[in-house]
Amino acid sequence: MVVALVALFVALGGSGYAAVQLNVRSIKNGAVPGKKLKRNSVTGRQVKESTLATVPSARSAGSATLLDGKQPGAFLAAGATAVNAGKLGGLAPTSFVRRECDQSNGQVKGTASMTASPAFSGTFVTVPGYNCSGQTIEARRLSMGRYELRFNGSPATDAIATAKVPGIEAYMTSVQNEAPGLFVVYVLDPLPAPGAFEDHSFTVALL
Repeated sequence: MVVALVALFVALGGSGYAAVQLNVRSIKNGAVPGKKLKRNSVTGRQVKESTLATVPSARSAGSATLLDGKQPGAFLAAGATAVNAGKLGGLAPTSFVRRECDQSNGQVKGTASMTASPAFSGTFVTVPGYNCSGQTIEARRLSMGRYELRFNGSPATDAIATAKVPGIEAYMTSVQNEAPGLFVVYVLDPLPAPGAFEDHSFTVALL
């Protein structure tokens, strides 16, 4: 009896042991549901990444190289130069007056509008106007109808002048260059002949 019972227990124990030992080859594909797996028991080591499809929550990762749907080349890199940097509002640089004295493309390098008067200072005083050097403009009265203008820092040696008239009048003006940026303007009233210098207001422009 004892031997029979021992044999029975061994048989039962052996079959029970066999019941918990799974043969991997006997498991059909897809037979084990995910809920039967231990939480967090499957890691990247057990997963073959090349067999995975795009994770639904990461579908936008495929467009990570885009910004608002635009390619990287559509944006200006730090320190780079824009494609149309040579224009401003679609206009070329030659459409604008540059505050530089070394330009030789016909731009005006200076202007001054003088209000002539016998009471005008005989020593240099600052007057309003435009000077390409960014420095001051000075003027003084030499005598009747003769005014000296100094565009400080300007290399200009060419200038034109015209009298400022309220109506139909004819004045003769001439400009003498004494040094870079330094000019004497003469204003002559030709009538009656032979004419005479006159303190008449004028505008001068440097070329």
